[in-house]
Amino acid sequence: MTTGRNNTLIHLIATLLTHLLLTLATPARAQSIGTPFPSNFRNTQTNKIEGEIHMSKFFLKIKQGKTVKVMQIGDSHVRGNIYPNTTGKTLKNFFPHLEYTHYGINGAWAKRFYEQDMIARVAAQKPDLVIISFGTNEAHGSAINESVHSQSMLTLTDRIREKCPGVEFLFTTPPGSFISRRTTVRSRGRRRTYTTSRTPNANTGRVARSIVKFCQSHKMAVWDIYTIGGGDKSACTNWLNSGLMNTDAIHFLASGYALQGKMLGEAIHKAYTETAVSGSQTRMMHEPTPREQQPYKSVQGF
Repeated sequence: MTTGRNNTLIHLIATLLTHLLLTLATPARAQSIGTPFPSNFRNTQTNKIEGEIHMSKFFLKIKQGKTVKVMQIGDSHVRGNIYPNTTGKTLKNFFPHLEYTHYGINGAWAKRFYEQDMIARVAAQKPDLVIISFGTNEAHGSAINESVHSQSMLTLTDRIREKCPGVEFLFTTPPGSFISRRTTVRSRGRRRTYTTSRTPNANTGRVARSIVKFCQSHKMAVWDIYTIGGGDKSACTNWLNSGLMNTDAIHFLASGYALQGKMLGEAIHKAYTETAVSGSQTRMMHEPTPREQQPYKSVQGF
């Protein structure tokens, strides 16, 4: 009789433990299925944040039910509104107490935002998380100088951190772009016929890797959409061949920006569900600012 009762008790405990484990596992498993790329995208990677542990203070405030403030800064991709607005909307669906703002400048490099007027603009929002989205203009400038690029990002984050103690950062890499060249096909008198050829901008990959390396070295999170979207082999052509890029092959159509924004929001939420939340702080090294890298003068900002 005693043995039977013990078996029943053991079975009941096992059932309850199994139910508990399934309940805890379901949210993380559900988030592994997110918005997919178009079917013709090649060489894509899992949509995720790298170094998400460095967003732990931000995640902790969310877990505690506190209001969190996110600000995204960047170039014309952010200035165009669709990309950041979609990111904000996606995050608000996951986190009701989240506030999202953004500010972008056409043609901006990261170094534009460490000027005092931009630092003051960011500080005024009192953000818990700053999403930093640059790289397209750097990739269309002169050959990337990794040490100068890294110092530019460090100066930016140091100056924001000085005005916003406790803030955390999430960098994003440029998704990919093309270099366009116009050549004369035929010339008759004053009439000329032109043709435009486009080649993937190989510098985009170098800039993306520079951003990822910087984040790894300085313990910051990064969303590497360049690698996620196909990397050196396919990132640029994937966006173009799927009809998601603008005719300049640098900017994106509304559908392209909406896809990027939704995937970024989902990646942040996935990082939240998979990160062990803690209140640890990240220390950064402070070094003197070297000579700034200059953009290639004949290329207009994007």
